[in-house]
Amino acid sequence: MSNQNDYATRKALLVQRCDLERLRLQRALGQAKTQLRQPLTPEPSAPWTAPFTATLVSLALPHLGVQRLQNLVALLKVALTGYRAWRLWQSSISPSTEPHKDALRP
Repeated sequence: MSNQNDYATRKALLVQRCDLERLRLQRALGQAKTQLRQPLTPEPSAPWTAPFTATLVSLALPHLGVQRLQNLVALLKVALTGYRAWRLWQSSISPSTEPHKDALRP
């Protein structure tokens, strides 16, 4: 009988721990949504970006997990930085294809 009582007690503790972890994740997700929905500047460039990002995070977090999502965000940051650096480098070495304004005057 003692083994069944121990088993039931351990099972109840595991269920409580799972519930507590679920509540912690929901709270963290709610805080992340709040942070993402707050505009960084008074006049955002695109008003749909923050809710769109919050929706993506809320959809991806349960499927990927916190660690994988953090790794994905870090990878995307590096990729975006590399892309911006490449575009800046390309614009600095390629000559402008538009004619100069003064060249059109007689």
